[in-house]
Amino acid sequence: MHVIQQNINDDQSMIDKASATTYTSGALTALWGFVTSQEFGIFFGIFIGSATYLLTWWYKQKDLAFKRADERRKQELHEATMQAMANNAPENIKEE
Repeated sequence: MHVIQQNINDDQSMIDKASATTYTSGALTALWGFVTSQEFGIFFGIFIGSATYLLTWWYKQKDLAFKRADERRKQELHEATMQAMANNAPENIKEE
């Protein structure tokens, strides 16, 4: 009886392995069918286009923030230079 039970367990184990292999093969075949279809190319193109748009927008915002900060710094430097020049103008220099 023990030998029969072991054979049944071995058979059940083989059935489980065969079933898992069948499901895995079916899933991989379905995935490969989708990857080679035109729809995949369309979805992939939409994804790449969207990702490109978002990355361009992101870096453009960073570039604009950098340019605004640089312009602000240049304006402050210009105002400080003009103030220093106004303070050192010949009419402000006292003769001794």
